[in-house]
Amino acid sequence: MAKLVCGTISKVADESPAWRAGLQAGDELLSVNSQPVRDVLDYRYLSSDPRLLIRVRRHGRIRRFSIRKGGDEELGIEFEEELFDGLRTCENNCIFCFLDQMPRGLRKSLYVKDDDYRLSLAHGNYVTLTNLTDDDVDRICRQRMSPIYVSVHATEPDLRIGMFRSTKAGRIMEQLRRLADGRITMHTQIVLCPGVNDGEHLERSIQALSSLHPWVASVAVVPVGLTRHRKGLVPLRPVESDLAREVIHRCRWWQREFQRRLGTRFVFPSDEFYLLSGAEFPEADAYEGFPQLEDGVGISRLFLDERKELAGEAEKWHIRGGHYVLVTGVLAGPLVGRLADSLNDLDGVAARGCIVKNNFLGETVTVAGLLAGQDIAAALRDVEQDEEVLIAGVALNGDRFLDDMTICELQETVRRRVAAVDPSPRGVVEHLCMGEMPLSGAVSCDCRAGR
Repeated sequence: MAKLVCGTISKVADESPAWRAGLQAGDELLSVNSQPVRDVLDYRYLSSDPRLLIRVRRHGRIRRFSIRKGGDEELGIEFEEELFDGLRTCENNCIFCFLDQMPRGLRKSLYVKDDDYRLSLAHGNYVTLTNLTDDDVDRICRQRMSPIYVSVHATEPDLRIGMFRSTKAGRIMEQLRRLADGRITMHTQIVLCPGVNDGEHLERSIQALSSLHPWVASVAVVPVGLTRHRKGLVPLRPVESDLAREVIHRCRWWQREFQRRLGTRFVFPSDEFYLLSGAEFPEADAYEGFPQLEDGVGISRLFLDERKELAGEAEKWHIRGGHYVLVTGVLAGPLVGRLADSLNDLDGVAARGCIVKNNFLGETVTVAGLLAGQDIAAALRDVEQDEEVLIAGVALNGDRFLDDMTICELQETVRRRVAAVDPSPRGVVEHLCMGEMPLSGAVSCDCRAGR
């Protein structure tokens, strides 16, 4: 007999319909209205009915609960995991896969290749659709799972098959059309690999995707990320300044064309292209609500606008004086330098940027979110006794950097106070206003190294 898929209930909200019916934390949810529940998305969809028959397993025995609730009333259940039947991982062997370029010996979670369409809906994760079945497509359309974020990279079947090294990759336009017919909104991305899917291939991909507008709502173009750990992998070269300028030029032309034809700019180059080329960022309205923010499209514009906004509010902030070092990667170095200049205009504040080169993954990796603790420690060798070090919180998973160094270990190494903060201008200013209290959601170390 096949094992029943179930989700373990972690919490039942007080006074909720589930609480009144007698459901408890630890119960294993098996079905709602006789329909199996594979994940939180099934639960949300099925539990929207006003009359529910809930079947759970409690201490090995099956129990049933009949529940009535208001049409808009939440059932009141939370779960230990979002996916009850396990995470779907990537079946491809992409020539540019970043996880294949990670050094050995790191924590196991760093090597998990997530390619689960359900997490795309829940968290905006990009998925390839190569492991999608016809039943999955039917479910997405039936339950109106929208928007979904799709890694396209190329729409030409042979080119996509070659990049993904999977024969399943050639069906992308067929899959996107089926989702569009089901009225599912999709945001797509193209990871640009010089000499592979740029030039005329990029042109074809963008034009093909635009044919499915408005259901394909946007395309983000991002440069391929390459580390120094590529031994035995397909040779690729990074995006450099000349190509970055060309991509921005072409995207601006496409944006004008699409705005005329579709009423939207449709295609958006990521911030890296502007930073690599030295081009000015567009104004905020050119990002049309920032639909691709998680793909690095528009973060820098928000950073610049927030910095300008804060400059006009300086008299409202009760900043604690002190000396601060703002740590970041090479790519965001100029932006963080401008923020430090703004902070230096405040009474009693002396701030400077510290740009960290990524020796752990290679100097072509320039984003702050992939900095290793050991590289940050090396860059902070000249930190002064009275300087507090502020780390961009995106560099941490919990309290650990990519190389498993903890923030406390970093503090012990540099023998100065270290705190991880929201890497936005407002996040930094709020930390400077809070004295010993760390910013909500950030990480600080309780040890007193350097004090």
